[in-house]
Amino acid sequence: MDKNYSTLSNLLRYRKIILLSLILAGLLVSLNLDSILYPINAGYEKLMRVIGGAKEPDNSIVIVHINSDDIEQLGGWPLKRSYYALLIDRLNKIGAGKIGLEVMFSSRLAFQEIYNDLLNEVLKKSNNVVLSSIVGASDTIIYSQPKYDIPSLKTGHLNYIVSDGYYVPEYISVNGQIEKAFAVEIAGDNFTEGDDLLKVNFYNSWRKFQNYSLIEFFEVIENNPTEFKKKFVLIGVSDPTIAKTVSTFYDKELPGVGFHAFVLDNIITSRSLNYKYSNLLSVLAVSSILMFVFLLRFGSPEVRIVIYLFFILISSFVLFNYFYVVFNYTAALLPAVLIFAFELYIRLSVNKRQALLAMSESELLKRTLESKEALLDSISKHSEQAKGELLNQIEKLKSEIKQLKELEQDSEPAEKHGGRHQFENIVYKSDEMDKIIKTIEKVAPTDATVLVVGESGSGKELVARAIHNLSNRREKEFIAVNCAALTESLLESELFGYVKGAFTNAVSDKKGLFEAADGGTIFLDEIAETSDSFQAKLLRVIQFGELQKVGSTQMQKINVRIIAATNKNLTQLIKEGKFREDLYYRLNVFNIEIPPLRERKEDIPILAEYFLECEADNLKFSKAVLDSLAKNEWKGNVRELESIVKRAAVFAKAEGRDVILLSDLPDDYRHYRKADLEDFILDSLRAKKFSHSSVVETAREIGNVSRTVVGEILRGLFFKNYVQNDYDFDAAVRSIAGTDEEEVLNRLKSKAAKYLENIENDLKKIKTVDFEEVKRAFTSKYKNLPVRYHDYLDAVIRFLISRTKNS
Repeated sequence: MDKNYSTLSNLLRYRKIILLSLILAGLLVSLNLDSILYPINAGYEKLMRVIGGAKEPDNSIVIVHINSDDIEQLGGWPLKRSYYALLIDRLNKIGAGKIGLEVMFSSRLAFQEIYNDLLNEVLKKSNNVVLSSIVGASDTIIYSQPKYDIPSLKTGHLNYIVSDGYYVPEYISVNGQIEKAFAVEIAGDNFTEGDDLLKVNFYNSWRKFQNYSLIEFFEVIENNPTEFKKKFVLIGVSDPTIAKTVSTFYDKELPGVGFHAFVLDNIITSRSLNYKYSNLLSVLAVSSILMFVFLLRFGSPEVRIVIYLFFILISSFVLFNYFYVVFNYTAALLPAVLIFAFELYIRLSVNKRQALLAMSESELLKRTLESKEALLDSISKHSEQAKGELLNQIEKLKSEIKQLKELEQDSEPAEKHGGRHQFENIVYKSDEMDKIIKTIEKVAPTDATVLVVGESGSGKELVARAIHNLSNRREKEFIAVNCAALTESLLESELFGYVKGAFTNAVSDKKGLFEAADGGTIFLDEIAETSDSFQAKLLRVIQFGELQKVGSTQMQKINVRIIAATNKNLTQLIKEGKFREDLYYRLNVFNIEIPPLRERKEDIPILAEYFLECEADNLKFSKAVLDSLAKNEWKGNVRELESIVKRAAVFAKAEGRDVILLSDLPDDYRHYRKADLEDFILDSLRAKKFSHSSVVETAREIGNVSRTVVGEILRGLFFKNYVQNDYDFDAAVRSIAGTDEEEVLNRLKSKAAKYLENIENDLKKIKTVDFEEVKRAFTSKYKNLPVRYHDYLDAVIRFLISRTKNS
C-alpha cells in the first residue's frame, strides 16, 4: 500500500473528527480576528440591508434643520439666537412634545447679547427643551451657553464612538456627575435601560424623517400647526460646511441632527442593533447548521456548501431585519470555507485513486485485444500441426480480434483532416471542386447565363449564390425558385407577375419574381420540369430582356441575370421533345457540372467535420465513423451527409459525449460489425455454461481484469433483459443463457434471483415507496454497475416498488 493511499485512508477514517476540528478552528480564528475581518462583516451587513430594504422611521420624530439657504437668507452664520427663541416659543404654543437643540451655543458674543437674553427667557418658561453638551478628552463637560446661565436646564451629550459601527454611550460619568446621551434625555420615559453602549441602526436616509428647513417650518406652522403636536422635535444644522457629518449606507453626509434622530428613533422603537450576543448566536447557528449539512453527508460538497450558505443567509437575514441582531458573518463563512476545501481535497484524492485503479471500457477492450492477439500468436506457431477444433479456434480468434480492432477505432477520436478550403460557403478539398471554383471566378464578373448541372443535394444553389456574390450584381437581389414545386400557371404568375383582373382572384397588380430581381440574379432550379409554354416566355426574357405579365398586353423591360440548374440530362430531353433546344443554347452559355459526392471521396470527411463544427465546437468523430462515412454512396449527396451528421450530433450530445460513435449512425450507414465488451463477456460466460468459476475465468481471459467488472456486467445484463422481457423472470434468464439446457438455466436463475432478492430485502428495510428516496439509499447498487445499465436498474426498482404497493 503506497504512502498517499495510507494518508487518504486515515483522512477518511477520522473524517468526522477532522470536520469538527475545522469548524472549531474556523470559529476561533473568526472570533479572535473580528477587527481584521471587519470589512467582510460590513460588506455582508450591507447585503442584508439591500435584501431587507429600507424601513420607515418613527412618525413621532420631526427634524427642523438649518440648511445653507436658511443661513444665507437669515443673515449668515451664526444665526441670531432670536430665531431659536422664536422657534421654541412657536413649538410650545402649538403643543410640541420634547424639543432637542442639537446646536451648541458658544460663550457670550457682544452682538448676540440681546438675543441671548431673549433665548434665555424662552428657555426659562419651557420645561421640555433639552440642550446639547460635549464630554471633552480631559473629562470635562462642555455645555451650551444657556446652561451656564440657567443651571436647571436639561442637557445631553452628543458623543459617539466609531468602531465596527457607530455606538452612543447611554450616559457618561464625569467626576461623579452623570451626563445622559442627548437622545436618551429627550426620550425620557420612553427609554429603557439596556446596553451601556447603544449601536445605532441606520435603516433609511435621514430625509425620510418628517423634516423641514427652518424657513419651511415657519411657513408650514401657519397652515398646519397641529402637525407638531406632542411630537419630538430635533433642531440642528444640516449644512455640511458647518455641521459635522458621518457616512452611512443610505447617506454619504449624515448631519448630527439626523444622526441623533436615528438614535432617538432606535430608543423609541427598540430598533437599535443588538450586538452583545452576536458571537454566541453565530457560534450556535454555524455549529448546528454545519453539523447538520456536512456531518450527515447530504449530497456533494458543492450541494452542501450551497445549502449551508442558504441557511446562513436566511437565518442572518431574519435575525438582522426582524430582530436587529448583528451576526458575526465571518464566523459563518470561514468554517464553511475550511470544510469545503477539505471535502474537495478528499474528493479529488479519491477520484485520482479511483482513476488509477479503475479501468475504462475502452481500456478493457484494449486489454482483451492484447490477450486475444497473444493467444493467436501462440496458436499460430503450431498452425501447421493444428487440425479440426484448433483451426476453428484460430478463425474465431481472428474474427474476435477484427471486431475488437474495429471497436477500438470507434473509441478513438479521429484527427482532423487538413487541406480544407472554403469559398463562398462551399467547403471542399478535391481537385474536381477546385476546378469548379476557378470556373466560378471566371464566370461571375460577366452577365452571361449559366447552367449548373448536378444531382439533387450536390450544392447547385451554393454555386449560383457564389456566382451572384462575386458579380457586379451583388448589391441587388438573389432570388431562388424551385420550378418543380409550382404548377405551370402558378409558376408563370409568380415569375412574371400579373395585372388586376387577369384571373378570378387577381384583385390587384402583382410584381413577379423577375421584376423583384431586376438588376440582380434569379436562380431557376429544376428548369427541366417546366412546360414548353413557360420555356418560350423564358426564352424571350433572355433574348430581349423583356417580359409580359399574365393578363397584360404590354411588354416590360427587365435586367436580370439567369442561372438555371437541373439534375436531368437536357440533351436527352431535347431528343425526346421535352425541352426546347433554342432555350438550352441560351442557358448553356457557361456550363458548370458538379460531380456527385461519391466521386469526390476526399471531400466527405472535410464536409462532415465542417457540418459537425456547425453543431458544436467540442464534438469529434471516431476513426470508425469517419471511415464509415467515406464508404457510403451518398445518393442524396451533400444534403444527405449534412442530415446524418446533425442526427449523430444530437445523439452524442444527449448522452454527454464529445465523440461521435458508430452507434450514433443509422444502421444502413455503418460499415463495421458492431462489437461490444458485453458481447465478448456474454459469449465467454455461455461457453463456460455459467459455472461457478465462469466469472473468474472470463475476467482472466479478457485481460486479467477484476472479477467485479465481469460480475457487474452480468448483473446489468439481467436487469436489461428483465426489463426488455416485460419483467418475465424465466424469459429474461433464457435470453441471457442462449440455451434451453436445464442445468445452465438453473445456475443462471440462482444468480438472477439473488439480484432481485437483494433489492427487495433492502426495500423492506428502508420502509419507503418514494423512488427518489429509494435511489438515494441505493447508491451502492449503482456504484460499480456500468452507466449503460443504470436506466434498467431504475426501471427494475420502480417495478419492485409498485409490486410492493400492490401486495
